Amino acid sequence: MTDFEKMTDEEVEAYLAAHQAPKPAAKGVTEYSWFLIIAGLVGIFASFQLLLGERELEADPYANLACDVNEILACSTFLTSWEGSVLGFSNSYLGIASFGSMALLGVYLLLKKTLPSFMWVALLAGSAFAFLALLWFQYTSFIEAGTLCPWCLVIWACLIPFIVLTVGQAHANLAGPTSWVWRVRWPIVALWILGVVVFAFVYFYDTWAFIFGWSS
Repeated sequence: MTDFEKMTDEEVEAYLAAHQAPKPAAKGVTEYSWFLIIAGLVGIFASFQLLLGERELEADPYANLACDVNEILACSTFLTSWEGSVLGFSNSYLGIASFGSMALLGVYLLLKKTLPSFMWVALLAGSAFAFLALLWFQYTSFIEAGTLCPWCLVIWACLIPFIVLTVGQAHANLAGPTSWVWRVRWPIVALWILGVVVFAFVYFYDTWAFIFGWSS
């Protein structure tokens, strides 16, 4: 136990400064920071494109959006469904706000090189919410709407690595200097995205076959 009464004022200040100093960030924080910035900007752009599509459909319900590629890859079906405004307002606003926060956090982390523990916990909570939201939107896209919104796919491609990289960095910064999740982060991301692609191919195989003339 430290006996402050026997310490000089300079020694007390030095002791407090040493124990109050932020914990050094785990390895990979710079990569994670740049990922947050880039994914955040890409997510903002995709969300804004969805918002523009909604406005175009409001002006003309029969408009043919640029993201309406074929029977499977189409935005209109999703944008005109209740899933497109699950909280009572456009999901695009939520996307712009969320990805904007992601990019700003990336800039902050890039400059500071570390975060307090409560912010890593908050990031973990955010990644858990993103995971549940991603599963729900994938379910509604495949099962309910029966289409894949191209700009939504871009957002999925941002969220999947965000979830994996956040779990890896938070684990390393909260529990120890390293994390096995962080070490295999990109293989996990690749397998996850590959799983979505394979499922989309198999689930919509008959429609793909019709579009590309594979059926006899």
